[in-house]
Amino acid sequence: MKSLTTIASTTAVSSIGTLIVGLLLWVTGAFTLIPDWGGHQPAVKAAVLLAAFVIQLTAPRRPAIAVAAMLILIVVDFGSGVSLPIWISFTDVIFAVMTVGSVRLRRTVGAGCFVVTVGGAVAVAVTVDPRAGVLAGLLGVAFLISPLGYAQSVHATVRAARAEQSAAEAEHRTALADERRRVSRELHDTVAGHVSSIAILAEAARDAPDPAPIIASMRANSLAALSELRAMIDVLAGEGDDTATVRWSSLAPLLTAARSVGSDVVVDGGPEQVSVLVETVLTRIAGEAVTNATRHAPGEPITVDVSSDGRTAALTVSNGVAAATQYATNGNGLRNMRIRAESIGGMVTAGRVGAQWVVHAELPVGPR
Repeated sequence: MKSLTTIASTTAVSSIGTLIVGLLLWVTGAFTLIPDWGGHQPAVKAAVLLAAFVIQLTAPRRPAIAVAAMLILIVVDFGSGVSLPIWISFTDVIFAVMTVGSVRLRRTVGAGCFVVTVGGAVAVAVTVDPRAGVLAGLLGVAFLISPLGYAQSVHATVRAARAEQSAAEAEHRTALADERRRVSRELHDTVAGHVSSIAILAEAARDAPDPAPIIASMRANSLAALSELRAMIDVLAGEGDDTATVRWSSLAPLLTAARSVGSDVVVDGGPEQVSVLVETVLTRIAGEAVTNATRHAPGEPITVDVSSDGRTAALTVSNGVAAATQYATNGNGLRNMRIRAESIGGMVTAGRVGAQWVVHAELPVGPR
């Protein structure tokens, strides 16, 4: 529905227009539809124009009162020849009622307009002649039914606009939620892995006879985290690519951290002949898997295997685990791995296989 202010402004303009039209009808001698019924004296015509003008102005804010007042004016005027300015104003009152009135008032006025139009046409056709009845019906359509149809079209337009606005707002909320989740994943993958490695390395450095290599690994992880954070900030600030990308070489600090705490790390293969996007996803999944292995099973051997058959890139990260070691199967890390793989049509599985914890990912290399 249009706002009350818009309806009031439109009605004010229409009221002035109706007043001008009424004066023109007065000047041209067409003020009344049936002149033979006597018409009005000049003072009465002026009063009729003024009354119709005031009623039309009040219709948007007091629709029920405006309808009642207009009906009284029509009844009083009817015996003098049917003043056209009153009926022109009445069409605007009907439109205002059907636009801003209550449901009950709209139904009453709508039904009344149909009854008066059909009943008036039939009554005139029976009492006068069929041709006059058709004319009466056409006048009823012009003055009573047309504003109903126009108001209905306005309602339909407004409903469509509201539905479009609601859809746009829902799309915006969805996009915002997706962006928040994406930022959350990027922060987790960018910060958590390297910070976890730094924490593990700091613990190991306390007891190491020669902490220099471990400290070097801590520094490498710190620099890697800062570099990725800077790239992500550029993306969020609109100064970088739409998505922060990392290359397979970004795994080096995490692999070094794992070796620094005693893990034997073997990397077999790499993401060759795949897109940057696939390489990014493979790197993120492998980095999360290596970080988890370093955190939960420090010192256990880690194997990273990557292969591709031209259609699918497969990644398997496995590490030895003690019987009592518990991995989270529904944490942010595993959830992020799955989301990243699924975003390009792939899949990830993770779980214990004998004495090994195995993360396996399969990603499509070609077009999705």
